[in-house]
Amino acid sequence: MKDFTVILKSLWHSKTSPMLLVLQIAVTFTIFVNAVYMVMQKHEKVTAPSGVNEKQVFSLFINLQESGEARVAEFEQAIRDIKGLDSVDNAIPVTSVPLSGYGRSVDIGYGPADEDKLTSSGYYGSNYDSLDTLDLQLVAGQWFERSDVSHSFFGAQPGGKVVISRALAQTLHPDSWRDVLGKTLYVHNEPQQVIGVVDDLKAVWSFWRLFDHAVLSPTFEVRDKVGIMVKAKPAALEQAILDVKGLLLMTPGRQIDKLKPFSQIREESYRTDVAELQTLQLVLVGLLILTMLAIFGQARFAILKRRKQIGTRRALGANQFQVLRYYMLENFIVTLVGVVIGILCAVLVNTQLVSYFGLAPVPANYLTVGAVIILFAGQCAVFQPAWQAARVSPALATRSV
Repeated sequence: MKDFTVILKSLWHSKTSPMLLVLQIAVTFTIFVNAVYMVMQKHEKVTAPSGVNEKQVFSLFINLQESGEARVAEFEQAIRDIKGLDSVDNAIPVTSVPLSGYGRSVDIGYGPADEDKLTSSGYYGSNYDSLDTLDLQLVAGQWFERSDVSHSFFGAQPGGKVVISRALAQTLHPDSWRDVLGKTLYVHNEPQQVIGVVDDLKAVWSFWRLFDHAVLSPTFEVRDKVGIMVKAKPAALEQAILDVKGLLLMTPGRQIDKLKPFSQIREESYRTDVAELQTLQLVLVGLLILTMLAIFGQARFAILKRRKQIGTRRALGANQFQVLRYYMLENFIVTLVGVVIGILCAVLVNTQLVSYFGLAPVPANYLTVGAVIILFAGQCAVFQPAWQAARVSPALATRSV
């Protein structure tokens, strides 16, 4: 307590340097907390499960050369041939591939008019086997019957059935997402009955704010160019890719495009986010190091400036531990003041970010953890100069008085 009073008087007597350090710590804390929160959000995004069996699935697009009903037969035969390969577990037609960047979205509402639109969603037209092929988790309702599957050139048939992602159900019914079951949902202005909800399925654009919204329809779209997703047997992904490629190229005029394992699609989709995440992490480390260097420099300068004072204290009986404690406590007080001001600034900055950019507010525990990190970094930075002060010889100091 005695040291505390002396430190406050000393800081007030020569307040310019401590105030500058307090301001730097406050700015550092403000940036640090908000940046850490952004890093955690970005990390959560790039590591979130896609809802798809990423280890066994790959996708490709092929051209169809027939027309009319013959095209339907050509596509169905291609799917059957792929499913017949020894290395393949299952295969489905798809209108879009999750995370791939190629696909489409649809408007969602409880009426056909534009004013009835409630949100938007990614759209997947496929068939009965998509539950098994993608390893989707049905969390409510029921899956399609084989008789529900229909053909179209574009989009779901009116009066059909759909399964939606849980995130979309929560958007439509925030209080009780299961209430969406049995409702007639207008998907791209066409009425569809919601019969089931899957746990997780992403749209095709990782940067989209409605990335978690997805609608699955048992609609087998047959166009000039069609997508296929294939589930390989366990540990047979590479062989399945070679087998499917070889099988399809046996047909004269067949073209294969965008043949990629899902793991590669995921990596490419999040490449920019991963680069941003790594950059933010480097900025955080650099910011912390610069702050520690500033604390170290200020503490070292202050100790060199007070060499006579330290010598006097040592000559009057102060031991090394008391001198060390004095400068560690002094740094703790300065850092704590900076952290308190930084907390106020961080809250204000985050309020503005939430208001202007729609970001989620920083949880209170980030402020607590950030304060502990900054205080710990300050103590680490000041330890060496404080230890150097504690080792000042009383005899040497006395001679210099």
